[in-house]
Amino acid sequence: MQGDLTLFIKTLPGLEKILSRELKKLGGRNVVEVKRGAEATGDLGFVYKANLWLRTALRILVQLKRFQVRDEDHLYKVINKIPWEEYFDVNKTIAVDATVFSDRFKNSLYIAQLTKDAIVDRFRDQTGKRPSVQLREPEIRIDIHIQKHFCTVSLDSSGDSLHKRKYRNEVDTAPLSEVLAAGILSLMEFDGSENLIDPMCGSGTFLIEGALKAANIPPNVFRNYYAFKNWNNYDQELYDLIFTKSLEKEENTELKFFGFDIDPLVVAKAKRNSKQALMDEVIKIQKADFTNWNKGDHIPDKGVLIMNPPYDIKMEANIPELYREIGNTLKRHFSGYTAWIFTGSEEGVKSIGLKASKKYLLKNGSLDAWLLRYDLYDGTKKEHKIESH
Repeated sequence: MQGDLTLFIKTLPGLEKILSRELKKLGGRNVVEVKRGAEATGDLGFVYKANLWLRTALRILVQLKRFQVRDEDHLYKVINKIPWEEYFDVNKTIAVDATVFSDRFKNSLYIAQLTKDAIVDRFRDQTGKRPSVQLREPEIRIDIHIQKHFCTVSLDSSGDSLHKRKYRNEVDTAPLSEVLAAGILSLMEFDGSENLIDPMCGSGTFLIEGALKAANIPPNVFRNYYAFKNWNNYDQELYDLIFTKSLEKEENTELKFFGFDIDPLVVAKAKRNSKQALMDEVIKIQKADFTNWNKGDHIPDKGVLIMNPPYDIKMEANIPELYREIGNTLKRHFSGYTAWIFTGSEEGVKSIGLKASKKYLLKNGSLDAWLLRYDLYDGTKKEHKIESH
């Protein structure tokens, strides 16, 4: 894997444009936006840098081979001819992830098993030994993607999904993915120039992702493990250089990040998470009930508000009543703010009593969810047409 590498970077539905923008800014070449991801070209150093810096990436795959596949026997033969022993050692544990969208191949689990057999047989023929399969936390991940008649074979450079930032040791009920939180902040065009408030902060994910972005700190700076460290061509010196140079890009931020939650136990968890992320000096978290907001709570006069209020997946709640109170609190106490609400409840959205100026359709797990923007002007303002994305 020398020189230019063909990469496929996975993300969540609705974040493809954000990911493509990140890739171009980071130095990726030939960036093409595709469904649930983006394609790009880069060298081995770019693979290291992308794993460290991309805020909306889930996995970074390095393509080894792409071919037109006829049947299962043909698939086995082509994969068996790939010189796997050049990429990783026989003593490494492996796992195969397969995704199939083809009339010729119906069972993704069988394709994963067939691929594993082809790789193991190759090692046995070449070395007399075979690698062990370990589905949980393998050292090497191989990705097989079959779309109609074409098969793409890749090495997963990330290992664990990149949403696992390693700063969030404690989570609230139905925690928001770090990648989704980072993507939402980008859709909000949060660039670190305004104070950020999350009045239903849960585990503190929005606040921590926002603080890391404002300070220009790599989102995966706390991760020690990447699958590429188990490849035969892993360049420790190059990775250490990229890591050190990335830390030098940190910027001081004068912004403050304010989080609130009604549950004192949740507040304590969020505080511990922000401390784990080394952001406890800029993130202030305290107990407060947003639907019974105290004017004495110290927050800036203007800023950006983001919240992910409860809905069906998170807890039992009187959704219309809760969302009406959310809308009332926004109108009474947050004039001058730009408010964003991320929710999977259509019923709740209808009950807020405010007109959204922007609306993005996203996914939270398997559920449809919406990110809505509300401009909370002082006094009255003519209604604006909703921008849907």
